This record gives sequence, C-alpha cells and structure tokens, in this order.
Amino acid sequence: MDKRPECSSKAPDITQSTEILKKLLDIEMERLNTAVKIEKERNIVFPETSIIIRDIQKLNDAINGDEPQEKDMFKFGDINGY
Repeated sequence: MDKRPECSSKAPDITQSTEILKKLLDIEMERLNTAVKIEKERNIVFPETSIIIRDIQKLNDAINGDEPQEKDMFKFGDINGY
C-alpha cells in the first residue's frame, strides 16, 4: 500500500510574482475547502489543515503587500466554529 504523502513544513516561496502567488492561493483555498469538508464528514481534524491555513495567510500577506506575521488561527474562536 502506498504511503500517504507528507506535507512540507516550509511555507510557499513568497518571492514569486504576484501572478504565481495568486495561483498558489487559489490552489490552497481549494485544498482548504476540501479539507474542511472531509473533516466535517468524518468528525475529525487533520493537522495538515493548520498548515494549509498558515500558507493561505502567508500568500495573502505577500499578495497584499503586508508584512508576514505570526497569526493566532484560533484567536477568534475555537476550531469547532470554523
């Protein structure tokens, strides 16, 4: 049986062009939608979902010219609140 792929601990390279960053953001948003859907169906939480969220935040900051910063994903509610 094939081993499940592992996610990278490195965030996307944000020095790419804005066009590339926007495409990467679209891909990450699709991944997040899929992950959340599966989590709700199976009533579980994947640790990889946190990595997807982190990558979305970094890409969004890079696209909008904001300084990358550590963000508390759960500051505005618990994980069950989505």
